[in-house]
Amino acid sequence: MLRPRSRGGIGAVRVNYCSLLVTCRRDATWNCIWEACAWTQRVCSLDAYVDTPWREQAQWWGDARVQAKNTFFLSGDTRLFRRGIEQIAAKTTPEGLTYGHAPTIAHSCVLPDFTLIWLITLWDYYWQTGSLEPFLEQEQTIRAALKYFEDITDPKTGLIGYDKRYWLFLDWTGLFKEGYSTVYNLWLLMALERLAGMFRLANKPGEAGKLAAWAKRLRVAIGKLVRKDGLLCDGVTFAGKQVKETSIHSQTLAILADFQPAQNAKRIQEVLLPFIRQETKPEVYPSSYWITYVFEVLTSAGHGADVLRFIREKWAPMAEYGTTWENFAPRRGDESFSHAWSAHPLYHLMQILGGIRQNAPAWAEIVFEPVFEGDWNETVVPTPHGKIRSFWKRQGPQIEVELSLPNGVAAAVHLPGQKRTMSQGKANWILKT
Repeated sequence: MLRPRSRGGIGAVRVNYCSLLVTCRRDATWNCIWEACAWTQRVCSLDAYVDTPWREQAQWWGDARVQAKNTFFLSGDTRLFRRGIEQIAAKTTPEGLTYGHAPTIAHSCVLPDFTLIWLITLWDYYWQTGSLEPFLEQEQTIRAALKYFEDITDPKTGLIGYDKRYWLFLDWTGLFKEGYSTVYNLWLLMALERLAGMFRLANKPGEAGKLAAWAKRLRVAIGKLVRKDGLLCDGVTFAGKQVKETSIHSQTLAILADFQPAQNAKRIQEVLLPFIRQETKPEVYPSSYWITYVFEVLTSAGHGADVLRFIREKWAPMAEYGTTWENFAPRRGDESFSHAWSAHPLYHLMQILGGIRQNAPAWAEIVFEPVFEGDWNETVVPTPHGKIRSFWKRQGPQIEVELSLPNGVAAAVHLPGQKRTMSQGKANWILKT
């Protein structure tokens, strides 16, 4: 059973978490990476999620979204996430934007894209728990935020653009921002459609219909940013000139937003896989934080083995250090070497090696699709229904696989050489290698 470790040595700190990951007798890399991620998440969970225990100790909400996912797989505890949602909503600008972190009074910390992420985290809470409670509580804040984005929508393009009054973050990269950013508008699209879904679930069809119609118009507007090769460019200038560049970020969010899904195979094969295999090195390189979204897309598309290879190379130095870093290669003195926004391999490893991916609100259904890297693996994920346990072990020319599900959880089983099927309770398989 794995336990998070302190910096510089295995086994110095032992904490009883509900989740665990064990794999590979001959190679401890995955264990060490998981431990470093779990320990980083722990030290960045105080009375709130903080970006780092070293510097400003701020509850940046883009970071917090990642940290919540880490926590869901680590312990299943939603309390810091729920409290953070309320804290972010407690202070807004006169235009309705939330601040990028909370608590704060710094006007320089208003990030419109983090407001969109805050809106999406209301859906994240529902997805994890099945509860609409924080969404219903925050309707006034939601409407005020949406009014801001409605007001800045350009009537000609139908897109939202850069507002010089505020800090449009998007990522620590050179992404196109000073115009109508594709990434920015895709975040808005995702927020609108998730909010429409929650209003529908709350039996408020009028609100749901308005947001769905807005999202439909936005899809048309984003469609004008598609290049001749079928890929999305990174945006259009205020003068109406389409930028030539296309980024990992734009293609990734297009897939997550289900935007023109017929192009997904092209996006993955021509952009995302060459990047993750390090056959290309894009000028706009996703940060150690933002790359979590790339991992999600590729894992769901069946490319978990490629994600594992990338994690091994980029996170092994962090594992050796004992905590995960603010950037892939931070500078000593001004950047953090303990940053939970990059601790996300914690749950990616559990999704890929353990094969456990959530597929319905409140974990009513999962996809079970492990990648058999190493000798054996045991993964336990806490859910509102109880613990899900997966186990597999190589035995000569075959692999023994077990899956145990609590009552209320079903699994769509995707195993090589096996017919896809649904499973409940406890099940076993013998796979030929």
